Formats: sequence, C-alpha cells, structure tokens
Amino acid sequence: MSQSERLTDDENATMRILWDRGGASVSELAMATRQPADATLAVLHGLRRKGAVERQQAGRNIVYRPCLNRETARTHALGRLLCGEDAGGETGLGVVVLRESDVDPKDWADLQAEIAQRRKA
Repeated sequence: MSQSERLTDDENATMRILWDRGGASVSELAMATRQPADATLAVLHGLRRKGAVERQQAGRNIVYRPCLNRETARTHALGRLLCGEDAGGETGLGVVVLRESDVDPKDWADLQAEIAQRRKA
C-alpha cells in the first residue's frame, strides 16, 4: 500500500476485524461491521485496490486476508497526524509544536523543504 493512500474509517474498521481474525468472508465482515453485504464488498474492493487485503478461495467461500500489517497502518496514521498531510502540512501536531517553539528560522525552512521533497518522492 502506498503511504499516500490512507484508509477510510470503514476500511480501518474492516481491517481491525481482519487483523483480529486473520481473515473473513464478506458475510462474516458484514455481520461484524453491521453493514449490508454490498457496502462491505465495496469497502473490500477499495482495500484490494490499495493492496491492503487479498482475496482467496477457501472451499466454496471467498476469504479476505490482510496484506497490510497493523503496525504499518499505525505508522502511516501517526505520520499523517504529526505532519498534517491531510491539510497540506501546515496543521499537523508536529508542525504546530515546532512552530510554537524556539526553532531557528533557518532550521524551520530546512525542515519544510525536506517535508516538501519527501512528498514529491
């Protein structure tokens, strides 16, 4: 999964179930999330597109298993929180703390340039 592709709330809820169970069918996930099967299938389609889950045949059933591990997902979410990726990098917790501290203006400019460079990569 690309670091820039974030999981939606529904995708996170589905992933938590898959991480806990190791895998589940659409009907099992629909019951666990209390969503209709078609909505669950749409969430799974998005997760497959992002490379977070894989689909496997298990007898007559199709089972979805996580490809993305829990720690990687946490790391990405924490990075977005600290760097403020969702708001252009200016409102992240880490940015706000640094802006309010006694950081040398040149160091601040260097940090912003490094963040911008990493986003391009």
